Amino acid sequence: MANDEENDNKKPSMQGLSFAYRISTELLGALIVSVVIGLLIDKMFDSKPIGLITLIILGFFAGLLNIYRLIRRIENSK
Repeated sequence: MANDEENDNKKPSMQGLSFAYRISTELLGALIVSVVIGLLIDKMFDSKPIGLITLIILGFFAGLLNIYRLIRRIENSK
């Protein structure tokens, strides 16, 4: 019986941890993809910092949009 109560108490904290990892993965993934594409664009067009800076900003906002969609999906499922 005591083990069941401990498992029930740990379950919400593990869900919160899973949610935190998913949010950080969404933002980090968008930034990594934008940096790689920005570096490729800079190399192709020889426009050293412009493509990288622009795509880092766009990648950051894309990551925030993904996080917003994730939070809305989770709130709607409750």
